[in-house]
Amino acid sequence: MSVLRKLVILIGAIVTISCAVPPSQDMQFQGPDFQVEIERYQNMLDSNLTYLERNGARFGIDKVDQYQMLDRVAKADLIMVWASVLDYMAHLEMIRYTHNGFFTNLKTDIHFESLINYYWAFLVQSSRAVHFIHIVDRNEALQTILNEGHPEYSLEANTYTQFKTHFLSVKQAAEFAALQIIYRDQRPDVNPYYSRIAMLEGYNTSLGIDYGVRLSVRHARDVLENQSFSWWFPIQKNFAEWVGHIRVFREGENLISSKDIMKIQTDLNPGDILFQRREWYMTNAGIPGYWTHAAFYVGDSLERVEYFDTESVRTWVKAEGVASGSFEELLEKTFPEAYASNMLQNESPGKQTVLEAIGRGVVFQSLTASLSCDGLGVLRPRLSKEDKAESIYNAFQYFGRGYDYNFDFLTDSSLVCSELIYKSLEPGNNFSGIAFITTEVAGRVMTPANIMVKQFDQEHESINLDFVLFYDGNEFEKLSVRKDEAVFRDSWRRLGFYQSLPSDRLLLGED
Repeated sequence: MSVLRKLVILIGAIVTISCAVPPSQDMQFQGPDFQVEIERYQNMLDSNLTYLERNGARFGIDKVDQYQMLDRVAKADLIMVWASVLDYMAHLEMIRYTHNGFFTNLKTDIHFESLINYYWAFLVQSSRAVHFIHIVDRNEALQTILNEGHPEYSLEANTYTQFKTHFLSVKQAAEFAALQIIYRDQRPDVNPYYSRIAMLEGYNTSLGIDYGVRLSVRHARDVLENQSFSWWFPIQKNFAEWVGHIRVFREGENLISSKDIMKIQTDLNPGDILFQRREWYMTNAGIPGYWTHAAFYVGDSLERVEYFDTESVRTWVKAEGVASGSFEELLEKTFPEAYASNMLQNESPGKQTVLEAIGRGVVFQSLTASLSCDGLGVLRPRLSKEDKAESIYNAFQYFGRGYDYNFDFLTDSSLVCSELIYKSLEPGNNFSGIAFITTEVAGRVMTPANIMVKQFDQEHESINLDFVLFYDGNEFEKLSVRKDEAVFRDSWRRLGFYQSLPSDRLLLGED
């Protein structure tokens, strides 16, 4: 495996978002807020650590110096926690690399904001890494498990030993001491970051990361200028410089073009499922697999009137209490607010034809707004017109509900993107639907978008889904190319982050 494949360990899914939250149509993209992202990664790392601690007996970490074997389920959960921790560490590493310019020439004025971003990411990385090591080392059996190769997560053998060696090294302590000195020398009298940084510094010191290293300001600058720090996730210079100007900085540019969207719209039917991929968004961190978002194409009133002009639909609508048999009348009567929103025009071309769960909740968006992405796969439920109408009826009831930051499919008060698809198509009461599988991750029941695509691939002959189209984003050619069903079926195996190879060469092996 190349060093670049180590950069982005395939996504874990522990207490983490099961779909990326794309930018809202009414928001201007202004680049990443690194401090918000660092804090988010810190919270998600803490969620992983808390999960382990709360299940101490199950993982054999409720006492020190143990050797307790794990059952199959506990072992799988541990490996997923490990993959998730590494993924957040990789994204923090990317932030550090992006801002390491503050010390490339310490003889000039230091950019305090870059220093903060670098130092804050470093403090979160080092403190949570050492905390994780302290937990794992309570049970010697866990070290053996984590040091195994886990190709399903792109993890090589002895990864844990390398991780431990790096974060418990004297170099790590020296960098902490140097950064601490320079930060204190540079911080302004009014410092909005004071309490957060102070808390993290204390956390690191309490874990013994400083090893008693003491430096002067001059020596601290020399350490950062002259010390060759080894990065836990090595980055080739040319690739890293390239990354520094892409997605998180590729403002408003998407690989799927407006011309692509016009072609795509002619291929869509109400009830189609849209699987989306957005590259270089930091919100991809922690999302299991390549496909990070799913949305539901419900069409507009004109499309639905034409598409659902069948006797079976009219019969079903009449049974629901609408004498005219009009599906549109049923939607408007039952869900007036959702129906009105579905009909609204906005600044983006096209009508509000897509229903999806994003950061501000379950909302309607235009196809143009929803497809502001880099990769797209479309699957069509192999259902009767009556069942497709019922799936859209089911989806309308979730309009206006919040985004489920608890990521639990067992609750209905708020939803994540794939949960909207899952519940709108869930079979029952003479409704054929689609039986998407669920998986339990760290006590959360969920079906990430990537798992839906995987199920389509592995149950291709039996699942009630048909392939419609696949636009495969190519970061190097700056476009999205239409590919066939075979390529789409393999796409779920891809790593969860673009690297230096075209995406269709980044496939994982079988389970």
